[in-house]
Parts: sequence; C-alpha cells; structure tokens
Amino acid sequence: MVMNDSLDNGRANHAPVHKAVVTRTRTKMTKDESHELICKEHNIKRYFSDPCLIGLSRHIIDIEDCGPISVYVQGDIERMKDGPVIMTIHDVGSSFHSMVEFTNHEDMQEVKNRCLFLHVSIFGQSHKAPDLPHDFPSLEKIGLGLVTVLDQLQIKTVVVMGEGAGANIALRFGMFHPTRTAGLVLVQCTANVANISMMEKLMTMIQGPSAMVNENEPQLNHKNIGMYAEAYKNRTSCAEDINKRINFDVLLVNGCNTDFYEESLEIYSKIKPGLASIIKIDDITDPLREAPEKVADPLILFVQGLGWMPTAKRKVSRDLEKEKSMEEMTDRPQLTRRISMEQYDTPNLRKYSQEH
Repeated sequence: MVMNDSLDNGRANHAPVHKAVVTRTRTKMTKDESHELICKEHNIKRYFSDPCLIGLSRHIIDIEDCGPISVYVQGDIERMKDGPVIMTIHDVGSSFHSMVEFTNHEDMQEVKNRCLFLHVSIFGQSHKAPDLPHDFPSLEKIGLGLVTVLDQLQIKTVVVMGEGAGANIALRFGMFHPTRTAGLVLVQCTANVANISMMEKLMTMIQGPSAMVNENEPQLNHKNIGMYAEAYKNRTSCAEDINKRINFDVLLVNGCNTDFYEESLEIYSKIKPGLASIIKIDDITDPLREAPEKVADPLILFVQGLGWMPTAKRKVSRDLEKEKSMEEMTDRPQLTRRISMEQYDTPNLRKYSQEH
C-alpha cells in the first residue's frame, strides 16, 4: 500500500487502515518498565529498565505491516515540532540508548538545545525486551512505515540519522518519502545486499554471552538481536534507485577501520552532485562511540546548511572563544587591593614635595 506523504492544515493524512495508536503513559507498565517520563529534578540512579532517561517521553505507534514501535521523544514536542527535528535509528546489537548517549554528549549540547529528537527503538531491541511475538519486518517495510511516526506526531519533515542497519533504514525512508525528508545523516551505511564476511563478523559480535553485558549497558534480548541481524542480512539492494529518488542533502560518516567506507563511496557517487558530503574519521571503527566530537561538528554544519540553527557553535569556535576569554582575563590589569574613598581624598604629599 502506498502511504500518503501529504499534510492538510498541519495534520497528517493517511488511509484508515493506519490506525496508529499513540500513548504517553506515566504509570508503571510492567515490573521491568518504570515511569515513561522521569522528572528532571529527581536524583535517581541511572538504570536501563527505564530507558536512560531523564526527560524522555515514550510514544507507542502502530506501523502497518510491522506492528507497534516505541519512539522516545527528547525535547519539547509542542514547541519544536516545526523543526529542526532529527529522527534517529540505531544499529544491530545496540538500542536507542546509543543514540541518546550521542545526543547527550557535551559536544552535541548546541544541537540538543535547539532540536527535537525522535529516537526510534527498533522492534524487540530495548532493555530486557521479551521475545518478539511476531516475525521481524524487512528493513524495506520499516523504512516505508516509519512515516506513520511523523503523521501521528504531526511533524512535517525530519533529518533522519541512522547507524549501520539503522542507516540502511534511514536511506530507504528518504527514498520512499522525499517530501518528508529534510536530509539524511548516514553512519556506516550500505545500500547493497549483504556482504557475507561482514555479516559473519557481525553475528560473531552479537552472539556473545549475555553475562558479558556491563551493568551500565542495556540488557538486550539476543534472540531479538538475531532477528534484526537476519533482516539486515536479507536486505535487498536499493543502490540502483538512489540517483532518481534522492533530491535532498546527505551526510555520510565513516570510520577508516571498517569496510563501510567503500560502501559509502558508492552511495556518494550515485547521489546528484552537490547534494552529498562524505567524511572519513581516522584511526577509529565506531564513530559515534569512539569520536562523537568528530561527528558533532559536521552534523552542526550539515543542519546549518539546511537553514536551521544559524547561531549554533562548533567545538572549534567554542574552544577559540574560551581561549580568547582566558587571554583577556590574563591581560587585564589586576588591582592588588581596593582603595577606599578616604584614601582617594588624602593628598599625596610625596608627589607634591618632588614637584616643588
């Protein structure tokens, strides 16, 4: 079924079969899931049975042919829904927590203070999630269906940021819904069918014993991770449609210690000239975790290029301002002691004696 990308009077239209349900609960749902919105003033221990996550609200939205999906909103949705809005999609073997961690990094503060974030939690990939009761949808179906999130939250356009499998979904979203896509930020993205050797490495990584999961990391359901990985492995190629479907800006980000750079170069070569930028970060494998500060600055420039956040400052600018401020403090003459008004009125007899 073709989804309607149009908006009427600020509200999204979609066929009646899209009976999307949005819930914003603030009561306990299960013994493993606490309040959906944590007050910022509460001084609580960070724990993953309630997604990390001070100030986030959870929306459960039913997606046709996929099932209900959780979206965690970071920011004031009523005030910021007109943009800029960034929708994030996480990789296999991680959860939406990884995207929240990146958003909360100190070098993302300029973006976080000016943007609304929609963190998509892919089916069954949350902390202590039960086994999925249904088949895992294809990446194509997820990319097609995620427009329902925008429809239900009454958001016109988004920048979609994805990593790994999430980047593939983000790419498909943009190609299915170009009128709802302001831009794409694709971290370690591929548009081709699966590379067997790469998938073997991925499966080896995610099938490790759950006992190795640190208490400060989400406890993910390995069976559900395997289902997500299998969907990623069985993906179809979308490379042949890139040139004719992408008419918006794209930022491709890669670590140099992976095979994804060559894949990203191919995507870059297929996008119309002037619409794509590609970044290769030296000496790292995982850009969002190993070098978030090197992703934050290009992201700021990218979003500014779309006409948003003109006053946001990159790390380089902030560091220069801080250095300049320190220099001014150093050069400023310092008074060794305060002089009272009475002392100001006392004649300097020594000065007068020298003059006469």
